[in-house]
Amino acid sequence: MTMTSYSYHPFIDDYIDGVRTGKYIVPEDVKLLVNLVERKLQQDNVIIDINKITEAKEFIERYFPFELYPAQLFVLACMVGLFYDDGTLVFNEFFLLWGRGAGKNGFIAAISKYFIAKQGIRGYNVDIVATSEKQAKTSFDDVYNILEDNKTKMKKHFKWTKMEISHLKSRSKLEYHTNNAKTKDGLRPGAIIFDEVHEYESYDNIKVFTSALGKVPLARRIYITTDGYVRGGVLDDFKAEAEMILKGELPDSRMFPFLAHIEDEEEMHDVKMWEKANPGINFLPHLKSEMQLEYNNLKTRPSLKIEFLTKRMNIPFLLSANGVTDWPKIVAASKPLPDLTGFECVGGIDYADIRDFVGVGLLFKANGKRHWIHHTFINQRSLKLYDFKVDIDLAVKQGLATIIHDETNKPEYIADWFLEQSKKYYIKTIAADRVRFNHLQSKFDEYGLPLEKSINGVITHTKLEPIVEEMFAHEKILWGDDLLMRWYTWNTYVKRDGKGNITYEKIEPELRKTDGFFALLHALQHDQLLVEQQGITKENFRKTFKTMSF
Repeated sequence: MTMTSYSYHPFIDDYIDGVRTGKYIVPEDVKLLVNLVERKLQQDNVIIDINKITEAKEFIERYFPFELYPAQLFVLACMVGLFYDDGTLVFNEFFLLWGRGAGKNGFIAAISKYFIAKQGIRGYNVDIVATSEKQAKTSFDDVYNILEDNKTKMKKHFKWTKMEISHLKSRSKLEYHTNNAKTKDGLRPGAIIFDEVHEYESYDNIKVFTSALGKVPLARRIYITTDGYVRGGVLDDFKAEAEMILKGELPDSRMFPFLAHIEDEEEMHDVKMWEKANPGINFLPHLKSEMQLEYNNLKTRPSLKIEFLTKRMNIPFLLSANGVTDWPKIVAASKPLPDLTGFECVGGIDYADIRDFVGVGLLFKANGKRHWIHHTFINQRSLKLYDFKVDIDLAVKQGLATIIHDETNKPEYIADWFLEQSKKYYIKTIAADRVRFNHLQSKFDEYGLPLEKSINGVITHTKLEPIVEEMFAHEKILWGDDLLMRWYTWNTYVKRDGKGNITYEKIEPELRKTDGFFALLHALQHDQLLVEQQGITKENFRKTFKTMSF
């Protein structure tokens, strides 16, 4: 193959040029990606293995019933053919956010077969991981069927069952796994492919599998997904990290983030813009016709809009008619808290079960906003009973939660926290729900901590609703980088009766906790006790000096 007219490799050059000339319609994030790739390739210590890239494409298309389209060829080239001069991969982590129907599972199957059979690394095992067996088996079965369809030739090179596919010469194997991460000791993967990452609500499974990497050369992590409905989980973290990489904020990262999505909801009405979310749409005619049919159905079935935007367009429909607020407003509440030392506040406690979660916090009014300092106590027994869809380990590490290694959540654990906070802040009162009020009262009295009853129910929640709506709508509530408060708030919905009265309820009674949000509601019942205070900022410091005379 003659390469004189190419800067890198035909598959790389074609896609970079196509993006920059407008031949391929892509979002700004993909334009940033091609800039990132070119910056890497212009480094003196980068080697492009042209033969390996071309060989991978030919190997895949020899047996699989499809041709790789330009975006897939671009990814393939960056996945198998880019190395530093020390032999390591330029990109060892791939995050592919592509719309439904882009051929993600076929691509997973193709690269899996290449890795175990043609890459040339002995014992380079590939593990496909998903949250359900059906999803995990999808790409595995694609490879299995290729072997079955070419059985006479393939049995010379492979051995396969419904559970495992092995390449005889390389002694590499392909397996699939589901969410039972605790049983995966002894793994020796070369590549791990996480399918439909949007379904992951915690890092438990990911940590178990990725911790096994490093035993085999050229280890790769591949995350491939559409967008989804879980907010505050793994996918949102990956998207945030990807944006930092694309903007040059993490220059040493080896992640390859391909974020395909429309950039505005209105673009869903322009068929040409659909390529932004699905780079294969103009190469997969059946896909385009199916998407057109779905779009036409939106006119008579408006409920399909959420699915179309989230899965086809990769722009999550984040407005919830019944939620406390929209996800962007929850994220806005996560901005850093100011120093509130010495400020007055009211406390809140949500303590319904002595063997479960206890949410506590302090509510402040300062600088035109409400501020909420939160903590959660979690009884060890509840962690044994349930697999909560939030990263508890990270919450503990960040100081947001404490695990109680005791039979019950004794009142002193909670009282001790407020006593410690009282050394720093002026606590005017502490509101606790009536269910466990008597259980707490004696210990709080002993410590000299003020404790008052709060009331749950229709009347109270209806009165609080305007305050809650306003503080989120106008971004007048801050709780800092608190993954538990984001989770608690997203897990709460507004139940409205025929008279317009409301109660705040759990979306799901066991696995989706709301304790921190309900502790905030309890504190808000005593919001009138708080006087607006001003922290020391550069602006009010200047104002103070302007008004002073000497």
